[in-house]
Amino acid sequence: MTAQIPDMIIWKEEEYEILGYEGGEKGIELFNPKKFGLSPQFIHTACGRGFYCTYKIVSDVLYLDTLCVKDEHGNYPTINGIDASPGEDFAYEYRHINLPIQYSGLIRIGTDFLREYYVHMGFQKPSAYGIVWDIEFSEGKIIDTKDISEKVKEIRGEYHDGYHKRELIDGIYDAFKRDMVLR
Repeated sequence: MTAQIPDMIIWKEEEYEILGYEGGEKGIELFNPKKFGLSPQFIHTACGRGFYCTYKIVSDVLYLDTLCVKDEHGNYPTINGIDASPGEDFAYEYRHINLPIQYSGLIRIGTDFLREYYVHMGFQKPSAYGIVWDIEFSEGKIIDTKDISEKVKEIRGEYHDGYHKRELIDGIYDAFKRDMVLR
């Protein structure tokens, strides 16, 4: 495996990577393709889970905008009135789905990736970004936002520097987490 393609979110006309969210530690997805008749399969080493998403926030409401997925049976049902079209790497894309996501909890997002803190495994951690926000949702609507960039700056480099000192399996397991632990 390698570093994974992150889910993205467009907020205030800026693109951010989703770094973690409440429920991520339990393997819960913000969007579950299986609920729409899809069976995601491995796309390539940078997308082991078989799909990735771009979300958007419009008028403080969370929507799924784009889904890139590879279905193990080649089955691509219509989602919210949108048909899939062939994309890259034998996957298919659903564009402009505009599907409201009824998520309640915190989502941590980041931008201004600092390349010197890149870890070549799993999902990048908040300490590798210059700008990090926590956004709290209730039933898909923003109820609070908090810029935690300064807090993240205090721990910058700790995860990167400690990654290669860890037991191999523990390091790999931790690298794939998308939870709310600040590291």
